[in-house]
Amino acid sequence: YAITCAKVQNLAAADLVLSSTTTTMALQRILIKTHHMTSRKKIGIITRATKRLDCSVLLKVGANPGIMLCEGHENRASEWETVVRKLRYKDMRLLKRESISELHLATLGVKEGDVEEMEEIKDFAKLLEKDPRLFHSWRVGMGYVKDDGE
Repeated sequence: YAITCAKVQNLAAADLVLSSTTTTMALQRILIKTHHMTSRKKIGIITRATKRLDCSVLLKVGANPGIMLCEGHENRASEWETVVRKLRYKDMRLLKRESISELHLATLGVKEGDVEEMEEIKDFAKLLEKDPRLFHSWRVGMGYVKDDGE
């Protein structure tokens, strides 16, 4: 019985450590721009990587420009970026990578593991406008406005 209690206490302590490291894990937002995103095969690869890595992703697909905005835990978001880089999109540029607070993670309006696609920049912007800080960050990253320190 004493051995069982000790094992239970060790498991509880390990669970406590695991849960505390999970809540303090760094989160990241990545903004990528490409010439265009028309290949359904590549978009499918991005979607599968998003699901596998539990990221939240917005895609502006179709004609120029292609835009990808990813939020997720730091290591997973970085791995997602690696998958995207391997797709060798034309004129692909990392516009912005930033750490974000956990309270500010779900601002994309996309559940973890999901991808939302849109074909117009105005629709992309309209979705981001719901959170003024996210919208401003995106506009700065895209080069539409200068960062005024907000």
